[in-house]
Amino acid sequence: MLVVRAIEDQPDKGIKKGQKFRLYIVDAHHHMGREKGHTNTPPGAYEFYAQLWFEMQRMVKDLKESDALLFEPVDVIPPTLPSKCFSSRKSWARLNHGWLVDKTIVFPFTDDYSGGEGKAASFKVSNDKIAGWTSRAPHSTRLIGFARVDPKDSLRSTNAAVRELSRAVTKLGLRGLKLHPVAQLFVEDIEDEMTLRVVRKAGELKVPIIFDTRNVRTAQRIHAMVETMRDEPKYAKAMKGLKVILAHCGMSPGNPHFHELLRDPVIYGETSTLHDQDVPVLFQTAADMLANAGFHWSEKLLFGTDFSFLSVQAVDVILHLLSRDFLGSLSDIQRILGGNALSLVGTPFRTKRMTHETPQMLTCTQKKKPARLALETILIKKITEGALTLASLDYMLPPKKTWPDLQPISAGGDNGIYFDSYFMTLRTRDDTREFIIWIKAHPNDMISCVILNDYEKAAMLSTELAQQKKHAILSTDLTSNAQLFSTPSEFVSAIEPLLG
Repeated sequence: MLVVRAIEDQPDKGIKKGQKFRLYIVDAHHHMGREKGHTNTPPGAYEFYAQLWFEMQRMVKDLKESDALLFEPVDVIPPTLPSKCFSSRKSWARLNHGWLVDKTIVFPFTDDYSGGEGKAASFKVSNDKIAGWTSRAPHSTRLIGFARVDPKDSLRSTNAAVRELSRAVTKLGLRGLKLHPVAQLFVEDIEDEMTLRVVRKAGELKVPIIFDTRNVRTAQRIHAMVETMRDEPKYAKAMKGLKVILAHCGMSPGNPHFHELLRDPVIYGETSTLHDQDVPVLFQTAADMLANAGFHWSEKLLFGTDFSFLSVQAVDVILHLLSRDFLGSLSDIQRILGGNALSLVGTPFRTKRMTHETPQMLTCTQKKKPARLALETILIKKITEGALTLASLDYMLPPKKTWPDLQPISAGGDNGIYFDSYFMTLRTRDDTREFIIWIKAHPNDMISCVILNDYEKAAMLSTELAQQKKHAILSTDLTSNAQLFSTPSEFVSAIEPLLG
């Protein structure tokens, strides 16, 4: 997390000079794999983020001299639980750095493994590699995997791309989709049935799609495709789960036609490639044009780097958000730098390896922090020793329309990410059992632990804290199987045998 310090009093925002705040950063656009001269793996990502931090420190010196900053970047600190995981094994500990960025959404290059042959889908091997990197400790605490497919595969084998997307999501646990109309040569076919089939499946699976967009015309074609789906009843189910991210903001940061697209409730923009004067233009135009759109303008933009095609220019975005020229709040900054991306991913990791065991709910009625820390110690030990595989770690979030004001570190440092409430998806050593552990802190010093091993019921879960109340079936199951404990030791002792 990036720690920033207020350079002066900001009475209109209730901020005092010298107060420090924590910003949780998510890179929503990051490639891994190998493509010609580009190679990247998880250690390369962490090293890149360390370089970003060094570049930021270098640039801050000049910005402070010109009095351009409202908040000064002063430190980088890791979230506690992921850092514990990295520190738990010697070979992992050397990778426990680069914490300027806390989570990274990764997907394949158009890489050396991507070409399908015969009836095989393109990107099958690439998607397997992404899943391998993102669903095992320690990287599973920092990486979220997205798939890639090529809609043009349908020209060789009908529904090949749809089948590969379904496999990647339900079998591998990848949690989004990257489509690249330029690289896969379907810019002219974005509104074609072959693309619609893929987008429809993504909507039905409720996974976000990030489209590479090089100009506003491509972005408009994508929007036209969305409008087609909205108007036809056969796409009604898909529209309920459809979320479209326009990478690079169409390389049109000040174009009013691009910002008009962001008024669509399912369309978002991502900032990679933007630098220098592009950056203030993007945010000022968004604030102006998305006023009175039924949502707050900062809900529609995501931070991304496009590493390894691009390098440290992403610092321009972060430093602008911390500058006097940015007219938004710390909550706006947190949304853009991380909250929006996490909200769009939305659900915890799961695959169809899950069986249909009865969910278990265990609650400790007091001393929630000692209970959580004791349970985390057991979980980290089992993960480190290989008894359990950690497929993902997902913190809970506030509803995106009600992102809270950030609190200074001296008052707890709340930034909207609930570090005491999270989902862990785990697998047993023999890979025969996959289950979700849902830790949730409650008022009055209570903590609950839900153990869930049911794919369909897991689909009801949301990382947004308030959403679980909507699912009466899941709530009934949990309540009917609840167990209460009065001490942390009893609580943890009851959970440990359920871990397998």
